[in-house]
Order: sequence, then C-alpha cells, then structure tokens
Amino acid sequence: MRTACVPLSADAERRLDTDSCLPGDLYEVMLSDSAIDLLFDSGFLTTLNTRFGLHLDLYEDESITHPEQLQYARALLHGLQLGRKCQSIDPLDIAFGLALEKMTGIYFFL
Repeated sequence: MRTACVPLSADAERRLDTDSCLPGDLYEVMLSDSAIDLLFDSGFLTTLNTRFGLHLDLYEDESITHPEQLQYARALLHGLQLGRKCQSIDPLDIAFGLALEKMTGIYFFL
C-alpha cells in the first residue's frame, strides 16, 4: 500500500516538506497493492522513471513537481486507460489534475 498526496496550496507544500501539515492541507489517495501492480504492469511507473529519472517503486518516496511532468503523467494515465481496469486509479487521475490546478506536486510515500 502506498499513499499519493497533493498539497492544496504552496503553504501546504512547504508544511509537507517539514512534516507539519494541517487538516485540509492535502488531497490523499491510498493506492492498494493491486493498483500498484497495475501501475507497474502497464508500464506507467517504468515509463515515468525512465523519462524523468525518478525512482517510483515500492521502496522509495518520490515526487513529481514539474508541470510538464505532471501533464505527461496524467496524459499517460489517460492513454493507458488504467481507470477502466481498476477504479482505484481514478483518484490518482484526480490527484494529477489537482497538482496541476494548484501548481504544487504529487508526492508518493510508503
């Protein structure tokens, strides 16, 4: 199980960095083991890792904070139509959209 979270403001993003978030600071998505497996099996995580030099896996915390990377990741998620295969992917799509809208990032934690 992993958590993906999006700070809902720049201040919330700074608080996340210092582990001092307030209630309402984050949009959080709990990714089940089956959702994680789908993200790996589909090539979604491998593609992001390769393209952007990330370490999205089961053992590392990682983040995507650059708007162009967030846009690419969201387009890839849509292109692979992963939400059709696993409904728990839909909140991840929402998370990418929020990160773009709020101009923050998406952070993956163990």
